Amino acid sequence: MLKKIKDKLYYYFAEKNWGVRREYGPYVDAHQEEHAKQPWKHWWLLVRLNWHYRVLRRENQLLWLEPEKQNKRRLPYLNGPESEISQRTLPVHLTMQLMLYDVISFDIFDTLLLRPFANPTDLFYIIGKRLDMPEFHKLRIEAEKRAREIAIAETGSREITIYNIYAQIEQKTRLPQIKGVEAEFEAELQYCVANPYMKQVFRMLQEQGKTIVITSDMYLPHDMMQQLLEKNGYSGFEKLYVSCDYGCNKHQKGLYKYLLRDYRGQKIVHVGDNTKADIKCAEECGIKTKYYKGVHAIGNPYRSDGMSELIGSAYSGIVNCHLHNGTQQYDTYYEYGFTYGGLYVFGFCNWIYQKARAADVEKILFLSRDGAIYHKVFSRFFSDVPSEYFLWSRTANTKYSFEHNGVISFDNAIQGRVRAQYPCTIGDMLDSLDLGQLKSSLHRYGFQEKVLITQENLKKIQEMLFQLKDEILSMYAPQKETIKEYIYHKVGTVNKIAIVDVGWRGTSLKEIKYIIKNELKLDCEVYCWMAGATSSPDFNLASSIADKDIEAYLFSNTCNRELFNIHTRTNHGLNHVFFEMLTQDCSPSYSGVNNDEKFLFQFPEVENYRSIAKIQQGIFDFCDLFFRTFCYDPYIYNISGYDAYLPFRIAVRNINFFRDNLSDFVFSRLVGGNEEETKTIYDLIGIANR
Repeated sequence: MLKKIKDKLYYYFAEKNWGVRREYGPYVDAHQEEHAKQPWKHWWLLVRLNWHYRVLRRENQLLWLEPEKQNKRRLPYLNGPESEISQRTLPVHLTMQLMLYDVISFDIFDTLLLRPFANPTDLFYIIGKRLDMPEFHKLRIEAEKRAREIAIAETGSREITIYNIYAQIEQKTRLPQIKGVEAEFEAELQYCVANPYMKQVFRMLQEQGKTIVITSDMYLPHDMMQQLLEKNGYSGFEKLYVSCDYGCNKHQKGLYKYLLRDYRGQKIVHVGDNTKADIKCAEECGIKTKYYKGVHAIGNPYRSDGMSELIGSAYSGIVNCHLHNGTQQYDTYYEYGFTYGGLYVFGFCNWIYQKARAADVEKILFLSRDGAIYHKVFSRFFSDVPSEYFLWSRTANTKYSFEHNGVISFDNAIQGRVRAQYPCTIGDMLDSLDLGQLKSSLHRYGFQEKVLITQENLKKIQEMLFQLKDEILSMYAPQKETIKEYIYHKVGTVNKIAIVDVGWRGTSLKEIKYIIKNELKLDCEVYCWMAGATSSPDFNLASSIADKDIEAYLFSNTCNRELFNIHTRTNHGLNHVFFEMLTQDCSPSYSGVNNDEKFLFQFPEVENYRSIAKIQQGIFDFCDLFFRTFCYDPYIYNISGYDAYLPFRIAVRNINFFRDNLSDFVFSRLVGGNEEETKTIYDLIGIANR
């Protein structure tokens, strides 16, 4: 009876009202741990949602409007390049400091070796997948805890080996002990990598003939640890002290006593990342120390929250290890590409690849200029599907869709200019659209070419263009034939082709598809794929998304709606600008062809090229590291659109990140504007804040 009452109450308060239902369910799904441990927060959320939708009768969403109130969220590093946080001394300088000692001892994990995971236990997700044991992550942690409890009861020491751990797992699951041990050690061999900073220090000390020893608290016995070290280039050390071999550890200082006994009377220094075991305990034993703060301890506070466990850990691991090992400091443009764009570009390219393979797509066309970095990454890591770079742009699309869209094709360009508060004359607009000949006709409609386009005269300008439609068509006709020949050449004889763009309304994709299907009448199936899809009251993609005429990776109005709202409704609409910075290219924007069949390009934004090159290098370096690191388990390449967007979401949580770090980036000549006019990020933020 009580259960029936509870079910009825839940239905009434959580499901009956459409507004409550659309927000409460997804919130609970995304906060399962909170739901179990702090249910009162979800009860309070239900009260707020019912007040919002039932009592106040509001229709706007509640949660996305106040994301910062839902829980404490992480922000990007705001004080310059993140790689400068640790301010590590150069490897050669640390080496010189260590040269003062007779014996140099190194910790292993997070010092000599790095794991590409935010938390070392996240490796257990991969091992569990290999063993076909979905519950393995929790089981493995509990088995180690139980093995240590048994060791303390039987020997007085908590030190165990990996064999003790898998003996516990075998009792519970019947997984053979040796099979489990081999699976975990194989994963450690594959995923542990040498810390490039410490490898330089280690090599220089060896060249100077110094005595090097390794001292580590670990359950992998001597032979395994030595194999792991040698595989990563650490050999020639004199001794290896592993806690499970000696029955004591650094925390309890027992391992240091063996070190002091073996090197009595010599000056010893220990290098490690743990402030207690490697620093405090060593110093209490009379051993000098050098602290090396772990890369994950430095980087994790600035990594994205809310990502899925494995992808989030893998992403954080790659970024932390690269930015914070200490071998190099980068600038903010490189880090913007590496940290906030790399996962998205790699995930998007893999998504394209998987869809192309599933549909037997024979060729992929990446539209310029945003497609340049996509094409570079795709052709490097997914090259078995042919792809090409395809010249297209908003300007070209505006011009060559006029034949079947009429004046509507110009509306977005002109209205966008007005909304963005860019001064634009009628003459500028006509020149940018290759319609300069129409200037002589302006007086017939009461205009001068120097008149600015405003909201007040916008409708009259649209009516003028409608009256001039026949002249416009005749002016574009020769160009259109050249464009059709270009598209025909690119499509060739393939039966299935995909066209890829960054976003946002899909007009370029739809126009090229229209030309292929309706003007060239090619028997070719055309797929249209975008990074993100947006909609507005006057241009809604709902039907195109629903029938998969257009498919979006990151978000659309039907997929990852939370991200859709964040992207389109925060930062005064500048998120498009920030996002497209990741996919600019060191080339001028394409604007079509002239009547002599020559390709035309807009004014080159050369002042950005150095910054763009750094952003793209950062993106490519991330993709290369991610591809090589997880090649043993390529399912990790399957990054959801939700996960791929979250690093960028961190960046846009504080607009000061762009204002203070990327403020000299020049943006952008919009369609229909004066090509000599520029705005920086700083200017755009100032305009948006008016």
